[in-house]
Amino acid sequence: MHQSAWQKEILRISVVTGLGLSLGWSVGYPLIGLMAGLLISMAMLLRSMAALYRWSYRQGPPPQDSGLVGYSVDKLRRREKNLKSKLAQQAKQLRRYNQGIESLHDGVVIIDQDGHISGFNGSAARLLGLRPEDAGQPVTNLIRVPRFTRYFNNGDYSEALQFDVTQRTTISLQVQITQFGLDQKVMLIKDITERKRVETMRQNFIADVSHELRTPLTVINGYLEMLEDMDLPAPVKRATSQMNNQGLRMKDLVNDLIQLSKLESAATDDMGDWFDLSRLGHSVVDQVRSLAGDRIRFHSPVTCEIQGFAEEMNSVLTNLLTNAVKYGGDGTIDFAIESFGDSVKVSVRDHGPGIPPEHIGHLTERFYRVDDSRESSVGGSGLGLAIVKHALEHHDTALDIESTLGKGSTFSFIISPERSRLKISASA
Repeated sequence: MHQSAWQKEILRISVVTGLGLSLGWSVGYPLIGLMAGLLISMAMLLRSMAALYRWSYRQGPPPQDSGLVGYSVDKLRRREKNLKSKLAQQAKQLRRYNQGIESLHDGVVIIDQDGHISGFNGSAARLLGLRPEDAGQPVTNLIRVPRFTRYFNNGDYSEALQFDVTQRTTISLQVQITQFGLDQKVMLIKDITERKRVETMRQNFIADVSHELRTPLTVINGYLEMLEDMDLPAPVKRATSQMNNQGLRMKDLVNDLIQLSKLESAATDDMGDWFDLSRLGHSVVDQVRSLAGDRIRFHSPVTCEIQGFAEEMNSVLTNLLTNAVKYGGDGTIDFAIESFGDSVKVSVRDHGPGIPPEHIGHLTERFYRVDDSRESSVGGSGLGLAIVKHALEHHDTALDIESTLGKGSTFSFIISPERSRLKISASA
């Protein structure tokens, strides 16, 4: 068709020019006739191009032309039709996507590179109390929860965040942010109020049962200790000793359950108080000295204060050192509190048999045991690292575990600069 348009255009110019030449020849001025024919051909072409220009701006009808201009008009019309068809299909798909997002029970919020809300669905409006005019506002201005602000500004969205918001009633939300495109973010919001209510019931049940068990266990252990001091036959004395040991172990389990329940149910919006972590480290070493002897080497070249909860951090350090003593072989244990850039790093390293890689990801689960046979000989509730995990969450950090079979394991965590104040210590 393109070749045909060219042929028609050349034929029209040739006919008009030939007529001009013929007329000029007939009156004795062939050159003038030829020039006149060419000028008329150019005028006709310019007229068609002017009509094409006006049509392109929707200022007139399309030019009626059988040459190149007509071919161009026909080509543009087909492309425009195809483009409208594609746009209609995309608009239909976009409506379906929007309808699908709108039908979700979970909230969806689109956030631009500046942290402003680009759009949201009805569930997000219901869960967060958003209004249409909130589009374009910074998301941290509309969700005024300190933990969410820190989570959003930190930029690490590998894990979801849970927090409570109060509108007409208090609801619990779980937020997960995913980045896409050029610094764009999509935030998914789940209502976990019912799930949290059931979890709270479970925690309260465990706490209540644990409290109820503590008193009778104390009485039983008291009588067993009294019996151990009496002059009894050897078989009875051995049985009494075993019962007392198991009773003490059960008492430790109850105490750990109570502590874990408190950690799980504690409010996490409170940043806590400032306390001396180095002094706490010395205190914990003294506490476990009866179990560890002189195996612990404490290295603290900095004097640091951190913001948090001293009782919870005491539990963290005690559990890490106790585990190193129980499961870290007979070698020395390196306990360090040191600077890590502007942060504080706490680490406990043993030189024991190490932990198989397939177990490392499960160590902070409740009652998880790497070796049940060894656990029965050294004791323990299986809740120590679960307690560590929840206590560290209250300090906006997490436990990092590194282990090499045959060489030992290192348990460490880092306190962020926002929660720590460092001073160089005179003694190491």
